[in-house]
Amino acid sequence: MKKKALVNQVNLSLLIDVIHKFSQDIISAKTEEEVFKILANEVSQQMDFLDCVIYKVDNHKNILRQVAAYGPSKITNSGFENPLELKFGQGHAGKVAQTGQTLLVDDVTTSKDYFLDVVQAGSELIVPVKIDNVVYAVITSEHPDKYFYKENHKKLLEVITSIAVGALVKIHEAEELGMVKEKLEVVLERKSSDLDMAIETLSTQYSKLKYQHDKQESLFQEVHHRVTNNLQIISSILRLYMNQDDPKSINSLQEVHNRVQAMALIYQNIYKSMEVNMVNINSYLYDLINYLKSSSSGKTVFIEVDVEFDHFGLDVLVPLGLYITEVYYYWLKQLGETNEINLRIKLLKDKGDFSFCFIIEDDEAKPFKEKLDLMEAEDVSSTLISALIEQLEGKFTQGFQDGNFMRLRFNA
Repeated sequence: MKKKALVNQVNLSLLIDVIHKFSQDIISAKTEEEVFKILANEVSQQMDFLDCVIYKVDNHKNILRQVAAYGPSKITNSGFENPLELKFGQGHAGKVAQTGQTLLVDDVTTSKDYFLDVVQAGSELIVPVKIDNVVYAVITSEHPDKYFYKENHKKLLEVITSIAVGALVKIHEAEELGMVKEKLEVVLERKSSDLDMAIETLSTQYSKLKYQHDKQESLFQEVHHRVTNNLQIISSILRLYMNQDDPKSINSLQEVHNRVQAMALIYQNIYKSMEVNMVNINSYLYDLINYLKSSSSGKTVFIEVDVEFDHFGLDVLVPLGLYITEVYYYWLKQLGETNEINLRIKLLKDKGDFSFCFIIEDDEAKPFKEKLDLMEAEDVSSTLISALIEQLEGKFTQGFQDGNFMRLRFNA
């Protein structure tokens, strides 16, 4: 028993050393190609594999293309030796690309799916590399001996693969954020009217943060600081314009600044939860409402909130948060002469054709002088509200019944 425990302890120490070494090496990767190259070489050298091949998956064409390899039969001085291209279902790698499940073949001679590349193998281990639960690549290793690969090889390769996924997501995020930065620089030169385009682009980037569902805290914090810096840059530039522009431009810039703050609050709540794909709706509404009330200069606003559930995904929360912001400031404009406003916000489960119903209402004695025109109005606020309703695929109604109300029914 003591001897077995000692062996297990040695094996565990070796596994930890392999994972640590791979984590240190993968951190320096700047491109997808570097990640694949490090993955192929480190897996083979650290785990004493004779052979390792990585295929990148094209899910549109249902094919796999060889992008990295290790082993004398795979690599020459000039690069790949006969790089392979497989179809979905072809060979063990093609099967794994199709099923998304790890495959350990103890004896390939008994498998009808085995595909001979260069040298006849005895056993094979194949692991999928999945991003957002979709197979992005496949890593496979062959050995001339049957029953060479053990369960600990499989588990270790799966752990290393998950680390590689984090590096790939980080690289993709960096590329996307670089594109956003370039777009924002162009948009900011056109001042307030074009800043709406920047916010829309930023909203798209927020939705893409769902790739961070792995809860890798270090990676998540890095993305958090990067996006926060971008938001701070936007807010700072807006404040500079607000301090220097003529009075006619200040109101427009303030509205854009409010929209940026609504986006910032969404991201703050994502970071609080450490869960990219779901955000606590009560926490977010509390922060958003406090900000909106603090920005309502000259008016006293009381807001009562009734929410029937706890969480929303980013694809709904981003447009819904911007919709709330736009409707709130529209409401203040309509009640321009009223100093004290009582609002009720409800987010309820819908009993009709839609999943949810979002309601904003007041207790005013008279209806608005003008209803919100989503078809003909050309002002930025109306255009944004119309676009956000369309993004939510919702049905909008407005009216008066013991107070003004706006009702948005939508699915999520």
